[in-house]
Amino acid sequence: MKKQTLSRPIRPTRTKDMLLPLPAARVRALSLENHLALATVRAGHGNLDQMCCLLRVAYLAYYLRGEMGGGGGVEPYRRAEAALDACITRMERHEPCLMLDHELGVVEQVLVLHDQQLGGMPKHRYLQAWERLQRFIASQQRSPIPLNSPGH
Repeated sequence: MKKQTLSRPIRPTRTKDMLLPLPAARVRALSLENHLALATVRAGHGNLDQMCCLLRVAYLAYYLRGEMGGGGGVEPYRRAEAALDACITRMERHEPCLMLDHELGVVEQVLVLHDQQLGGMPKHRYLQAWERLQRFIASQQRSPIPLNSPGH
């Protein structure tokens, strides 16, 4: 008789490249793209492309929130999503793509958190978060961020 073993999920073998942080040039390029999107909105020249970029950042940062140790709460991401939603709602009413000062502040806070995440996480964690984002987009759900999160 064969010996029974505990079944464990099979994890793909990770290469050294996947265990290393994202390349510094890639981190700079992502950060620049994200901050330029916010600067464009801040300057009054934003459009749906910038809003999608900023939502993508908020959701990726949310998925990666455990990577920085103390970043487990959902409130910064929920506030950023609400600020972006408010701006998108104004755009749908044919108003300019502008964010109020407090909205800019909460979105900028998440961009800074995301910069920190990008600078210190292994590549495979970023790719996992990216895959989660793609699944969320395909699901057509309203938001990946729960409305009620106990203790946060």
